[in-house]
Amino acid sequence: MPSSPSGPAAVVLSYFAAINGKAYATAWRLGGSNFSSSYSSFANGFSTTASDTVTILSVSGSVVAVRLAAQQTDGTVKMYQGTYTVTGDVITSSNIQQVG
Repeated sequence: MPSSPSGPAAVVLSYFAAINGKAYATAWRLGGSNFSSSYSSFANGFSTTASDTVTILSVSGSVVAVRLAAQQTDGTVKMYQGTYTVTGDVITSSNIQQVG
């Protein structure tokens, strides 16, 4: 079994790697459970997303600032920016806004 990611940036990168790999159960354990009332609605939330490209902008303590490009299944790209807060190797909160 792989070891848990260490450090806030590694957790965020692992979260998006899991989403891109359609490993939604892993993403759920890395913090998705804090953003959706059920696993099925969490996983279904990615039904129109082909892939996410995340760029770490900065890390300050447990807060990771990111820019996110979400490639949609129809070929369009949605841009997001904001922060994730990581506590104990789990994303516990987010403040992500669509910017384009």
